[in-house]
Amino acid sequence: MKALVTGSAGFIGSNVVRTLIEDGHDVRALHLPDEDVRNLRGLDVERLAGDVTSGGDMRRAVRGCEVVFHLAAVYALWTKDAGLMQRVNVGGTRNVLDAARAEGVRRVVHTSSIARFGGQGPKRRATEDSAFALGATGDAYSRSKADAHEVAVRAAKDQDVVIVAPCGPIGPGDAGPTPTGRLLLSAVKMPVALVADTTTNFADVRDMARAHVLAAERGKRGETYLLGCRDVSLAEIARMALDALGAKKRIVVAPFLAASVVARGLRFVADRVTRRPPLFTPQAVAIAKLGLRADCTKAVRELGMPQSPIETAVADAMAWFGSEGYV
Repeated sequence: MKALVTGSAGFIGSNVVRTLIEDGHDVRALHLPDEDVRNLRGLDVERLAGDVTSGGDMRRAVRGCEVVFHLAAVYALWTKDAGLMQRVNVGGTRNVLDAARAEGVRRVVHTSSIARFGGQGPKRRATEDSAFALGATGDAYSRSKADAHEVAVRAAKDQDVVIVAPCGPIGPGDAGPTPTGRLLLSAVKMPVALVADTTTNFADVRDMARAHVLAAERGKRGETYLLGCRDVSLAEIARMALDALGAKKRIVVAPFLAASVVARGLRFVADRVTRRPPLFTPQAVAIAKLGLRADCTKAVRELGMPQSPIETAVADAMAWFGSEGYV
């Protein structure tokens, strides 16, 4: 089949591209004109520069494609432009779905997020039926992904849309790096590995990519599938990162009160001085208090999503970071 992948140079997106190529599909890879495309180097794909916020770009991008994988999104704890996430994550989703419907695309696989479902409480696991719980944290990313999710749900009434919602991705290709990647890097680069007392569901990014393709093949129209593997504490993830490099370092689990105070200071410096993303934000601390545990058995049962060891994903992530000069 001919498939379009938006966000193709990104972490999960580039792994979806690789999975499609492995399966023998013809791939059109959409990326921003000035984007870092290292994740596409050496791949036999049709590269197309464009922006999901442009309806015209999307009509050209989807034309002639049978399936569209929509992964393009701004995934960050902090941005200079407060409205960017709504324009890209919500408006971009609407543009992609409108273009796909206009051009007769057979199916769209829309990438939502655990942010739409997680935060049900420190001991509770989110499911595909969970209500949006992270709105009270004030996190712009969570709100934008929840809004985009509803756009996709409504679109599924008029066109064939399947929704997947990745949890925490880990593995090679995290060029950003994403907040998950920054967690791994901070654990090995800082004098002391400082983590929050929280648990998140993680999975190998390559398993998530495979699940995207399986959703195109086996997913039910209008259904959502949480993509994850195991609930793991951030302290455990930090230890895996250190073990992967053979490093010995103390891991400190920060109390939430102290983390909140530090987060406010980091946010102030980011907003007023550096204009660069802080290590964590008050919103991230609020999310950590709620936790991002998830029950992802639906994707395993109905799609056949693989469940590779998290330790392998972390080791491969650290090897990739090393090869790319991050470590």
